[in-house]
Amino acid sequence: MSEASETLVNLLIVEDPSLPGALVCNAECAARAHGGRPLSLKNKEKDKDLPQQDVPNLAKNDDPALPEQDRGVTRIEALYLVFGKGWKIYFLWGSIGFIAFVYSLASMTTYTYLAFATSAFSTHALLGTISVITSIMASVTQPFIAKVADLTSRPWAIAFSILFYCLGYIVVAASKSVQDVAGGEVLYTIGNTGISLLTTILIGDITNLQNRGLANGLFSAPYIVTCFIAGYISDGISAYSENGWRWGYGMFVILMPVCISPALFVLFWADRRATKIGALSLASSSEARRKVLEGAGAGAEPVLSIVQKGLKVARQIDLIGLLLLGFAWGCLLTPFTISTTAKGGYRNASLIAMFVVAGVLFIMFTIWEWKFAIHPVMPDFCSIAIDFGYYFSGYISDTYMSSWVYVIKDWSDKDYNYFLNILTVGLCLFSIPAGLVMKYTHRYKWVQIFGLIVRFVGMGLMYAATKNPSDLILVWSRILVSIGGGCSVISSQVAVQASVPHQDMAIASANLALWTQVGGSIGSAIAAAIWTNKLPYYLTQNLGDTLNSTQIEDIYSSIVTARLAEPRDKVIDAYQSTMYYLLLPAFILSIVPIIAAIVTTNFYLDNKHNAIEDKVIEIRPAEETEVDALQRRA
Repeated sequence: MSEASETLVNLLIVEDPSLPGALVCNAECAARAHGGRPLSLKNKEKDKDLPQQDVPNLAKNDDPALPEQDRGVTRIEALYLVFGKGWKIYFLWGSIGFIAFVYSLASMTTYTYLAFATSAFSTHALLGTISVITSIMASVTQPFIAKVADLTSRPWAIAFSILFYCLGYIVVAASKSVQDVAGGEVLYTIGNTGISLLTTILIGDITNLQNRGLANGLFSAPYIVTCFIAGYISDGISAYSENGWRWGYGMFVILMPVCISPALFVLFWADRRATKIGALSLASSSEARRKVLEGAGAGAEPVLSIVQKGLKVARQIDLIGLLLLGFAWGCLLTPFTISTTAKGGYRNASLIAMFVVAGVLFIMFTIWEWKFAIHPVMPDFCSIAIDFGYYFSGYISDTYMSSWVYVIKDWSDKDYNYFLNILTVGLCLFSIPAGLVMKYTHRYKWVQIFGLIVRFVGMGLMYAATKNPSDLILVWSRILVSIGGGCSVISSQVAVQASVPHQDMAIASANLALWTQVGGSIGSAIAAAIWTNKLPYYLTQNLGDTLNSTQIEDIYSSIVTARLAEPRDKVIDAYQSTMYYLLLPAFILSIVPIIAAIVTTNFYLDNKHNAIEDKVIEIRPAEETEVDALQRRA
């Protein structure tokens, strides 16, 4: 191997306090000399006015113990060679903010529409079933999306997600049956999950540890504004009517791709520019090693076929483990949501078969993860246990929360929307001061513990609302839960991303999201099982003397009908009695995340990209960056 081939390129990322979180990859070349001399700029026509400069070797030696980087990680590091201080880096952050705004607007309006979409087909009880299916889909697809981002690039993965997002909402908006609604929700969930995950990954790519919590909090800040806009939009299109929800879904088929296009433009432009000037292959030491080895003749690594690459990716994301896990949870949880409509209930042969298959699949999953998985999907992070418990208890209480409040309170559509948005707005509002505390204390553990304790108190207040559903108790319970959630959620994100090298950050983030979604799926299934068994019972008990079975079924099947039904006090009592069985276990289970938080590792949050590698983050002057990029082209 020649001296030039033996010399590797190393990555050095440094921080500039003038722009927190901005990142540029300063890939300083080691000397790739002709005759042992340091490499200088060649006298090409377009570069003839630039001075002849040696390239300094400022980087540390590559650490062979760290994992080899995928192309997508290399690309996100390389593209910042074309940025630098100036309009380009600000345009990138501005476009991320634009995504945050439209994503928050969609979240604040559309999540309430599903209850009305199912009610339009007189199948409101299937809300829990759809929630379970979409939660499982969201969980098992996240490692795939993360790996797409690693193997291709961040912008291509975002474009892939937008396609599914729009396709899903088109199907829902044009649905002619509840099956269409469910199918569209599954497609939308893939896209929506991708957008959410990839923006989290992108922020993690370009921020250091001490600023990452604050950056994630600021990304959520638009929710504070869109909360007040969402109510007017829902009112304006009569979203809570029989068919108004269709317009609510359809508008984002246009808005979402339009608002994400600036970010895609700047990311694709930067990617192309980095490739054109020769920065791509020099942005990562692992990538450089791969280039050297591929050109080293007999010692080079073999080129993998498409099938071999596919098998390699399958091992990296633990494809078999994901499939076993997804099908196991699906078979276990779905029967709980359909037991009341299945002939014979839990004695139905199909439901029994699903339980048996679920048990077999869980045994197979355990054996696979224990004995055979090279990269197990089973978590080893306390943060994942925290968020699993958080979402588990949260989905038990929240799956039918909006339906319960809509029926028992005589609020206007706008006020109803404001109440539902308290949690989301509070999560986003209080995550910003939580991020500031992390930035200046350089720790996150006690921020998270404080938040989880406050959330526990809020869950207790919500349970109390089953006896006294006053406006004061309902509103304050949601405020306290939102304060706690704002502190906890970003703490988990920072902790998980700090615990792995950059190469593994996307998969670690996906694993966090996977297990939180699994927790949510279990919570939704339990909520659906309780709702579909208890609500018909209490409606029949309270209304059986005055209404026939068909009328009671109509009330059960539609929250719009239930809100107008008489005698109203008895309908409300049935809903109150049902929610008691949802809010009590949710309150008790909310203690579990606190226990997990106490034993979590308290990483020091400094100016490094993560707690594993010695990568520090900085943005440099644009002129210096351009010269460096041209040096790499030489």
